[in-house]
Amino acid sequence: MDPNNLPKLKGFLPKQTLVKYPSPGICIYCGKEGKLSDEHIIPFALGGNLILEKSSCSECATLTSAFELTCLRTMYGPLRLLYDLPTRRPKKLPLKVKFSSNETEHQIVMIDQNKFPFLITFPHFDTPGIVNGSRVHQSGGAKSKKFWIRGASPFYSFRGLMEKLLSELKAFEIFPESKAEVPAFCKFLAKIAHSFAVAEIGLSGFKPFLEPLIISEQLSHCMHYIGSIGKDEPPENMLHDITLLEFNTINVILVKIRLLCKLGTPTYIVAVGTRK
Repeated sequence: MDPNNLPKLKGFLPKQTLVKYPSPGICIYCGKEGKLSDEHIIPFALGGNLILEKSSCSECATLTSAFELTCLRTMYGPLRLLYDLPTRRPKKLPLKVKFSSNETEHQIVMIDQNKFPFLITFPHFDTPGIVNGSRVHQSGGAKSKKFWIRGASPFYSFRGLMEKLLSELKAFEIFPESKAEVPAFCKFLAKIAHSFAVAEIGLSGFKPFLEPLIISEQLSHCMHYIGSIGKDEPPENMLHDITLLEFNTINVILVKIRLLCKLGTPTYIVAVGTRK
């Protein structure tokens, strides 16, 4: 597989097996009781099928949905089409185009979503500071020095789609763009890791680190708890890989997260708390 030119995505990615975890009885983010909704540990729009039942209050669901939607719109545009999720009409998206080599400015052309040249983007991070032995005050806010970026298309190979668009538009050059919302993505990873840890070992099984990061804007020390493996890795034949790990030397519970890992995406390590 060309590392910069992913195959057509429709039908390429496998499905995730449905797993339902029992309700913890309270909101896993703020501790409220009362009316609670099911929580997809990985969003359904990413094909996530791990469900923690009755585990999020309406206020926290609103907060987590906001940053999830930011990530899903800006970083994973093709994914509704990957899973054949219905849309009432094709959405048109802006694409920068030059029609001749003499043009100094791009023109904007609106392209149907089902033939738009998306770029899928993941930030790379350092190892979490808590794993490196750093102190909390030495970690910084949500930031990334480099990114994993690949071209993607729902129905064609990316290269084939680019060639088709150049011909259809009679264009000289096409400029797909990628945007990574790093703060929202850090909250996204924290929410996935925290909810998975609750599902696997229960709220009573660990003292959590991440609720302030998830339901507030306390991101100043997020790199103490969130990091990644900073190298390219081979693809795995599954949709997502999420695993609970123990870092026994410092009594820290870690969650390994690799989203869309059949595409060769980065692996993230998130420290969720300490064993009680």
